[in-house]
Amino acid sequence: MKRFSQRNRGGAVLAELNITPLLDLCFVLLIIFMITTPLMEQSLDVKLPHAKADPSYQLDSKNILNVTVNAKGVISVGRDTLRSVGELEILLNKELQKNPKTVVALRADKDLRYQELVDVLDVVRRSGAPLGLTNLPDAKTAR
Repeated sequence: MKRFSQRNRGGAVLAELNITPLLDLCFVLLIIFMITTPLMEQSLDVKLPHAKADPSYQLDSKNILNVTVNAKGVISVGRDTLRSVGELEILLNKELQKNPKTVVALRADKDLRYQELVDVLDVVRRSGAPLGLTNLPDAKTAR
């Protein structure tokens, strides 16, 4: 669509392009991605159980290895999805060789089959790593 200048009646075409809305859109998208990327770190959808107890002590975050098991039994360590419990055992042994102070923080879905949970707990026990179970605070005791 051609636009004609009001000043020049000779029909000169204006070649200006307003990029302000485009820049606004780019900045909004950048902000959205900056906010949502950290939220996607825990990629498996897990409904954690509730507990009344408060945590007794804090750990150094570099020593924590997050193991997540969703309701379907899919295991992930950090951002990596594993195919079997055997892969978890191999990975745990490697991590403990690198850092003997590694602590496993297990995030298991409350609807997970009991046998699948026991299999993961058995692998962690055999590895010798300390284990912590992740849960949500009880709604009555949370402040």
